[in-house]
Amino acid sequence: MNKKLSFIALALLVGLSQAWAVDPRIEQGARFEAKGQYDKALGEYRAMLAENKKNTEAYMAAGKVRMKMKDYKGAVANFRLAYGYDPSLTEAYEGAAKAYETMGQQAKADAERAKMKGGKAAASTPKAEAKAEPAKTAQPAQTAPVTKAEPAKTAAPAKVETPKVAQTAPATATASEDPFEKGKALLAEGRYAEAAPLWRTVLSKKPGDAGAYFYAGLTRYEMGEYDKAEFNLKKGLSYKERGNDANYYLAKINQKSKRTDQEKKYLAAYLKKAAPDAKFRKSAEDRLAEINAVASAAAEEKAMQEAEAKALKEAKKSGNDKSKSVDVAPQKEDVAPTASNSIANANALYADGYHEAALQMYKALLENEITPDERYFAMLQMGNIYREMRDFHSAVTRYRDVVREFPDSDWATEAERALEDAVWLEKHASELPRNKR
Repeated sequence: MNKKLSFIALALLVGLSQAWAVDPRIEQGARFEAKGQYDKALGEYRAMLAENKKNTEAYMAAGKVRMKMKDYKGAVANFRLAYGYDPSLTEAYEGAAKAYETMGQQAKADAERAKMKGGKAAASTPKAEAKAEPAKTAQPAQTAPVTKAEPAKTAAPAKVETPKVAQTAPATATASEDPFEKGKALLAEGRYAEAAPLWRTVLSKKPGDAGAYFYAGLTRYEMGEYDKAEFNLKKGLSYKERGNDANYYLAKINQKSKRTDQEKKYLAAYLKKAAPDAKFRKSAEDRLAEINAVASAAAEEKAMQEAEAKALKEAKKSGNDKSKSVDVAPQKEDVAPTASNSIANANALYADGYHEAALQMYKALLENEITPDERYFAMLQMGNIYREMRDFHSAVTRYRDVVREFPDSDWATEAERALEDAVWLEKHASELPRNKR
């Protein structure tokens, strides 16, 4: 009987939530976002998506939060999912475009806006063809049957003119086949594999050409071949037109490799030469400020630890060791109310801070027959819990499971981002500030 009453109550709540103009979790997420608590805001949107993976409002809200977190790839993924489920959502195309622009990928930004305008462009094309078609059919209607044969005779000279066109074609082709310009055009279109060999062609004719090295590095960067990109970009630093941008991309490569000192070096070099309105100036300033803030917090934490250790040592020497009598605030017991196993209940436990209970419920769900969507979401949530519990090794394992087993899922991009973060945390666990509960 209790189960039936619970089900009816849940159904009523769902019905009411659907009637509201704004999901309360959107409002709660916005409050978290306003306080700068971005992870908590994302938690609200994840809860919405756990119930309905086609919730475009949640994808849009998550995309905007990720922009503030400077997780631009994650933002693109969310905006794309939003317009994937609702192609008329122009704000989603624009959001993806702005994310690409922030990453310095203007060609991809233009492509996103082209998708937004594609519907109008496609609609106008048939009209143009419709106008041209009557023009062709009108002439036979106006001319006598005898003149119909005449155009057939005059059509032959049109064929005779073909060689003339062929004679002028090589001159045009030569101008457009300049490998340097062609490589730049292909790069702008995102056709990286086609652009890559062209830089070798340029360098075979002009050894040491800094421009070719710069664009070769940029091409390899976009292809994810960071070692080759780094080699080429260093040689492209002297490129007169965009050599300073090489500093920015070298900083990005070092960021991916977690070489923070080198990243700072290249960011400082970029900012030293960059004009006030330079394309990457703001993102470079923001990233440098972020690095300095993290370093400052780590230094402050280390100083506090050293001060505590020194005070304790001095107390022991003076015979006033009070370390054993220090009151320790009892930690919150991770005991949750009894609840049936479900994704929604596990999410609720997680949100309320019952990490161990939520973890056990997600594990129990994985042992039962659940949908693929529920399975990869449960695995992702387990990774998130392990990360909060500082069990980074287990978090890495769960995130890898999601990426490996569900590479085409809606949450694969989130899992890849979280995996990268968890791997870094695992390697630097001893350097991190202690959790305060």
